[in-house]
Amino acid sequence: MKTIVKYIALKNKDYQLGHALFEEELEETGDYFDRIPSHIQFQNLQFKVKSKELTRKQVFDDVEESQTIIVKVIAVTEA
Repeated sequence: MKTIVKYIALKNKDYQLGHALFEEELEETGDYFDRIPSHIQFQNLQFKVKSKELTRKQVFDDVEESQTIIVKVIAVTEA
C-alpha cells in the first residue's frame, strides 16, 4: 500500500520545534509502522524516535489503501 512517512524534529539546535526533517513515499505492507527503527540517521545526525502516529485510509470504490506515519524524533549525537 502507498505509505507516506514524515519525520519531524522535536528538539535540535539546528532545527526549530516541529520542523519536518524529511518525507518519503514508499510501497509497503501494513506492518511497516512496527518495523520503523528506534534510531534514524539524517544529514550526519543521529535521531531517536520519541513517538509514532499511524493513520490509515481505505477508499472502497477505488479499492485504494494508504497510510500516513508521523515519526517524531529528537537529536542524540552526530553520526
